[in-house]
Amino acid sequence: MQIIATTAWDVKPTHFAEFMANCLKAKEIHERLGAEQVRLVQSMAGPTPGLVYALIFPDGAAFGSFIDAIRTDEEWLAFWAEAAGDYATIISQSVGTDLLS
Repeated sequence: MQIIATTAWDVKPTHFAEFMANCLKAKEIHERLGAEQVRLVQSMAGPTPGLVYALIFPDGAAFGSFIDAIRTDEEWLAFWAEAAGDYATIISQSVGTDLLS
């Protein structure tokens, strides 16, 4: 079964373009580290821009390998240090199993 890891973000509207650019860069890194799919979903209801960044893995083993790799990946650590700012706030994070996969 697939594993889906999500992070919900509250992004200041004036920084939407910057956030999108950072998501595209993060996507490249996450795919290199083993994410099978990466999605960015914008909410059509509630506070906007409410965005959910989702990583999809084929199974728990792939997710575990990803977690092990990302902790020490130099490109990711450098990106995260540079991208971190006050223009976006993490609302929630979750990891779950896709029961329909």
